[in-house]
Amino acid sequence: PSTEYYRRCEIALLRRTLGDLAGRRILKLDLWNEAFNTRILHWMADQGAEVYGLDLSNVVAHQARRNTRLAGHPCRLVRADIRELPFPEGTFDAVYTMGTIEHIDEYALAIAEVRRVLRPGGRAIIGVPHKWNLFLRPALVWLLDQFGKYPYAPEKSFSGPELRRTIDRAGLVVGERTGILSIPGLLRLADAFCYTRGIGLYRLSPLALWPFERLETRYRWPGRFGYLMAMIADKAEMSPAAPRC
Repeated sequence: PSTEYYRRCEIALLRRTLGDLAGRRILKLDLWNEAFNTRILHWMADQGAEVYGLDLSNVVAHQARRNTRLAGHPCRLVRADIRELPFPEGTFDAVYTMGTIEHIDEYALAIAEVRRVLRPGGRAIIGVPHKWNLFLRPALVWLLDQFGKYPYAPEKSFSGPELRRTIDRAGLVVGERTGILSIPGLLRLADAFCYTRGIGLYRLSPLALWPFERLETRYRWPGRFGYLMAMIADKAEMSPAAPRC
């Protein structure tokens, strides 16, 4: 249930920030969701977008391609490194990365690559763990990591000003700060624990998630309290050439 909640929050964010996806060329960094989770690229393809995705892991990329093929979605998925995107400059109308760049030390390089592959006027949605999350999710992640129980380590969390400065230095223009997953981290962990172990308590999760989802999918402001903070940033339009004398 919390994964379905995550997917609906992603959809609401994409609709608010990108609008109509039909005919637009979109790149997503990492394929974990397409392999094991929300399949958000499948939704983008259903909206008429021309979608691309990549992942460094052979296992994840293979599983994502398999899921995409079985679902009949025309997604173009490749194995590649987010620090060196295998696309020409100005290829995409939008780039979406949510919960990815925080796992590498060279996250600034990844953001610079996002800018490079965006066309002038293109938009990036860059999401990372929020260091000052209201529900103390980074502290929970740190505690789990100390006991070797956090499978996504290493993971860096960011403050708002820190992420904005990094994006500014890459040459993108931040227009809005938002986010997703404005729920207590313990609720997400408990839901996943019960579901994967067949404990029937997970059936109560939709009731606990309902008020958070109702707010987060209808309004912008709850995103500021999300575990994943996101900056909406644009690549400046090219300036018109100066007339010759």
